[in-house]
Amino acid sequence: MDFWMSSEKHILVGDSERVARNTVEPVISELLEGVELSCGAKKWSVITIVMPDERVGDYPEVKRYHKARQVIELRVQLPFYKFKEAGGSEQIGLVLDALTRSVDMMKEIKSLKLTGEEYSMLKKIVEKARLELKV
Repeated sequence: MDFWMSSEKHILVGDSERVARNTVEPVISELLEGVELSCGAKKWSVITIVMPDERVGDYPEVKRYHKARQVIELRVQLPFYKFKEAGGSEQIGLVLDALTRSVDMMKEIKSLKLTGEEYSMLKKIVEKARLELKV
């Protein structure tokens, strides 16, 4: 299974979100090598949203499965002020928290038909990444 991340972020966050994301993305990608979901999804796509409270309404969370393209698309909000004030390792932890939430959101996508075993496996992959990254 392929993994891809990007973000919608406020300028006040600066480069820190990209640094945290670029730390997490290759670890998750490696852990997903050889993983196949029974529903046929081939790509897990996550966009983190790091916006202050007054702007977050313009960037809603999204959860959908594009069956024709076999892509699971998730847009997950990160706590803006907590992320902005956090150190590097805590920011990585917040990105991993967002990935855990994205797995929870996958369960809510009826057309995805994610099995309980696949759900548990994806959660374990995120936790394994957390251990590898020591956060």
